[in-house]
Amino acid sequence: MGNMAKYELMLILNPSIWEDEKKETLSSVKDAMTSRWAKIEKEDIWWDKHLAYKIKSSTTWYYTLYDLEIDGKVLVEITKIMNLNTNIWRHMFVRKDI
Repeated sequence: MGNMAKYELMLILNPSIWEDEKKETLSSVKDAMTSRWAKIEKEDIWWDKHLAYKIKSSTTWYYTLYDLEIDGKVLVEITKIMNLNTNIWRHMFVRKDI
């Protein structure tokens, strides 16, 4: 399990995909994390948000925030998985306990 640390994961999903696809995308991200010993402490889904600037010609985003405890060494693996998923427009890990 290595050195566990607290992180925050922000995801922005394509807002035009069906609700089932959104749930499936979030489920695959959670499975990728928990299969690598991550502990998801909180999931905060903000649904569709209208924000100040565009991503891929859209100002509406499906925004999700996770608080988790995970070994930082596996973030690269999880990032690769998220980069392959075209429903995930943006993602960012931020270490919280520095």
